[in-house]
Amino acid sequence: MKKILLEHILIGHIKPGERISLPSVASELELSVTPIREALTQLSETGIVNYIANRGFFVMELSITEAKEIYNLMAVLECNAVKNSSYTSKQIEELRRINAAFINAKNALEMLDYDRLFHQKLIETYNNGLAIKIIENLRVRISLYDYAFWNEDQKLTSIAMHEKIIGHLASNNINKAVANVEDNWIQGVQYIIDKLKKNQSK
Repeated sequence: MKKILLEHILIGHIKPGERISLPSVASELELSVTPIREALTQLSETGIVNYIANRGFFVMELSITEAKEIYNLMAVLECNAVKNSSYTSKQIEELRRINAAFINAKNALEMLDYDRLFHQKLIETYNNGLAIKIIENLRVRISLYDYAFWNEDQKLTSIAMHEKIIGHLASNNINKAVANVEDNWIQGVQYIIDKLKKNQSK
């Protein structure tokens, strides 16, 4: 339900900062209000929605400050995860398969799904449950930024950077792979910042 509701928020008409009408969402999804409220409560733990007492749930605002914080934190956590992971030839081939499928993604939701799958596969052997949970929550939060500004150029940039990461893992050069993972997130947040600045100047 959380994933369904997240997709509804991403593709729906609820803009960042707007209040979420539980009856309206329940009607659109043909569900009762109770599971919608429960899913929103779960999403509030990730920060993608905020609950304000006596007012309800609101989609989080997009901001340059927060984008810097969450993308930079993700870079630190994922780099450490890659540094402390091991990779078999089978895993590397699976990364290649996911990235190849990413190329054929037709819309923003498909792009986000393949990008998420790639990064999940990248750290699947990392043995730190708490860090993984934090990373997954950050990933949900980041999805709102990525969906808002994703385009074909950004997709191709990500695919190319993923290929570099895969190449270094295949040659067992973990340090270079980690550096490319960091570059991937730094490039991503700079793209988001540039888009937010452009929107603010309008």
